[in-house]
This record gives sequence, structure tokens and C-alpha cells, in this order.
Amino acid sequence: MAVTVPGYGFPTKYNDNYLVLLVRDPHCIFAYWEFSDEQMDLVAKEFSCPWGEVPLMIRVYDLTGLNFSGDNAHSYFDIPIHPLANNYYVKEVSANHSYCIDLGVVTPDGRFVTLLRSNVVQTPRDSLADGSGVLMADLFDRLMGKKPEAAQPETEIFSSESMYIHKNNDEAGKGEEQ
Repeated sequence: MAVTVPGYGFPTKYNDNYLVLLVRDPHCIFAYWEFSDEQMDLVAKEFSCPWGEVPLMIRVYDLTGLNFSGDNAHSYFDIPIHPLANNYYVKEVSANHSYCIDLGVVTPDGRFVTLLRSNVVQTPRDSLADGSGVLMADLFDRLMGKKPEAAQPETEIFSSESMYIHKNNDEAGKGEEQ
């Protein structure tokens, strides 16, 4: 069942299953998702409750420097999510790290079951560049045989006021010589 936004024709829901992860800044990532009606019905039936009461959880994995296989993360932490939510800002992340999240449910016996998995994102570092990039660019240019650009010649600043003062000084000097 797709509901459209009046006047624009864009559906509010695509009835698909997806989870997307984006970087907001060095210490925050943003996730948004959608569950299809079929997926929500299956999970709700499994838990014998309406979808709004399903124990939904986000699991955030730190994958820095890893080729993630699903169970080899450096660490992870869980965040309980309301089942009717469709996005979340994760503010507990570190700069210059790689992250992936799973959106899933916690079974009555405490197991986490993944329903959706996101893409992997890399947060930027939160410090200034050390300047080594400039040196590397210069070294690369020299290795490629590029010559440094010639410095621009200095231009003399000229104004009508300076011309007037200079002319009047010259005329004043001539008057004294005569």
C-alpha cells in the first residue's frame, strides 16, 4: 500500500527493505530504512504482537581496517529503536573509523537477529591536515617532470592622485631653478 504526498506524487513509502548509512560529521552517522509490509507482518507474527511492539534494535559495528564478514568487528554496541521509527542519528561514533549497522530484533532468549544490514561508511578525521599533502603534491609534480609555475611579476600600483602630486612637484622644482 503506497501513500502519495498530495501535489507532488512522491510515495511516502516504497514497500521495500533497505537500510542506508550516511556520515554527518566525524562523530555522527545517520541511518534511514524501510521495511516492506510483508517483512513487518512476518516479524510481528513471529513475535505474536503488532509491529509497533516488536523489540527493534540497531547494532553498530566498528569495522576500522577490516574486511567485514559479519562476525569479525572490532566492537559493537546496541541501541533500542522504536519500531515505527525510520531513521536515527548515531552520535556515539569515533572520528576516522569505519562503521556498518544492522537493524534487527532481539529474541525472547536474548539473541540478536539481523533483518537489514547497511553499507559501510568511513567517518572523517576531526583534526587539521598535517601539511604532508602539500609536500607529496610537490614531490609528485617533480617526479612527473612538471616545472613549478613561474611567479607572477609584481605590478606597480598607479593612480591619478600619484600622477598629480608627481607633476606638481616637478613644476614646483622648475620654478625654483629659474
